[in-house]
Amino acid sequence: MTITEIEERVDAALNAEECVSFDKARFKEQVNVTINDATQQIDRVVKRYVAFNMAFASLLTVEFALFVIFFTLLAQSSTLAISLAAMFLTLFTYLTLRLYLQARKPEQLLDIRDRFLSSCKEIISYHDGVAEHHMALASACCRVTASLHNREYSFYPPPEKMDFLNPTFLTFSCWWHWRDLHAIREAFMIAAIEEHIKLVKCEPTDLEVHATLANAYVMLSSLYADPRKAEGYDEDRWIPPQRYSEAMRENFRATAERAIQEFKILNEYAPNDPWVHAQLAYSYHDLQMPEEEIKQYETILRISRNDKEALFKLGMLYFQQGRNADGLRIYEQLKGSNYKKAENLIKFYGAY
Repeated sequence: MTITEIEERVDAALNAEECVSFDKARFKEQVNVTINDATQQIDRVVKRYVAFNMAFASLLTVEFALFVIFFTLLAQSSTLAISLAAMFLTLFTYLTLRLYLQARKPEQLLDIRDRFLSSCKEIISYHDGVAEHHMALASACCRVTASLHNREYSFYPPPEKMDFLNPTFLTFSCWWHWRDLHAIREAFMIAAIEEHIKLVKCEPTDLEVHATLANAYVMLSSLYADPRKAEGYDEDRWIPPQRYSEAMRENFRATAERAIQEFKILNEYAPNDPWVHAQLAYSYHDLQMPEEEIKQYETILRISRNDKEALFKLGMLYFQQGRNADGLRIYEQLKGSNYKKAENLIKFYGAY
């Protein structure tokens, strides 16, 4: 889910409110500044930890090198024991400080999130129970999360005219920072969902409110989804094995189920509304559940038979799932109606 998509959905939801008590344009402008500040603070926190490790690694390397070079000289005096003691003291200091920094870093990241939330609340004069305030705060959190997408790969660009080292630098950057970036994005999304839940309590029968909550769950689930199954997956880019571990899959399934439950609420309120089923289809697509996505487009076409865009997407899914006969039937139907994208559909033949 891109930042643009998030802003479009949030703007639509805010426009649906009868009265918005703050200037949306001003809020958006000031939140952009606040997002940049938060991003810079996150960068400083995670880079500081790497600088700490590099500094001690360099110090230990220098001490060991000097020890080896001057070993013969040191062995002839009592300074050998002092040199060994100095090396062990450096190592002990490093391990002690490392444990402290590892424990402190999650707290620092959460502090950044909390300060961001406080700044946004000041901008809109936030009051609990005001629907548009909950929506605005949730949208700000979602935008931070989206802005940090793939940021773990971009901390250390290669030197100029040494682009051949780019894969190595990308891997190094991700290896150091992916856990921290994943944790802070997760924290912002949890805050967004909490605001959406407050919004549901304010307007429990509003379909748009349930849709935005479901979309927030979808966005959270994308943090746990297997990146190898995502659209535009780059096979040359290193991905930590923990990103597709069983723990991640469990989190993905649990979050996906919450999103689906919200959309089922929509379906209960408006079973014959094509928009509801389109939202379900989009979410099933984001959740990498093609069979369920197919069912939603089939439902849309039962309600609105002349929806060519839904028919095109259904044909594309048929081809991608190996149902070539169904895909060809839709291709002929679109071609017969002179639909301009019909020829694009046949390109998906054999995509299974």
